[in-house]
Amino acid sequence: MAEGPRRPNAPRPSGPTTPHIADELEVYFNDYVRGSPVGFVSTPKWRPATDVYETDDSFVFVMDIAGVEPGEFSVSLDAGMLTVSGERKERASGRRDYHAMEVQVGPFERTFRLPKPVDAASLKATYDLGFLEIRLAKLPVAPARAVGVVRK
Repeated sequence: MAEGPRRPNAPRPSGPTTPHIADELEVYFNDYVRGSPVGFVSTPKWRPATDVYETDDSFVFVMDIAGVEPGEFSVSLDAGMLTVSGERKERASGRRDYHAMEVQVGPFERTFRLPKPVDAASLKATYDLGFLEIRLAKLPVAPARAVGVVRK
């Protein structure tokens, strides 16, 4: 789900990985009260663009965090919530006269609610060419079962 500027009153993408009501309230406050696009809210943490998809046996998250070294971020799974947090540091120093400034620096964080149970031991994260890929194996769903009721 890519984040960035969007038209005021445009529908907000949602799905089973939307984490908390606090995020929804922040969106409402910034979109409707301030009239600010969601991608440019003044918040202490920025949110990297992330693709989330499901295969037959796993959930896959692909996050764009180019310029961040592997030791500058962490991946955790707790109670069905996947969190990636870290910091992208400014790479250049000195005075610069910007014509455009679109690459966000500073602390970042994304939290995703997993829509189905996963095997926590299967958590695997790989980082290549600026993309963090996280894979989590889904737990098998128990087949439906019916039982007869017996009178005591």
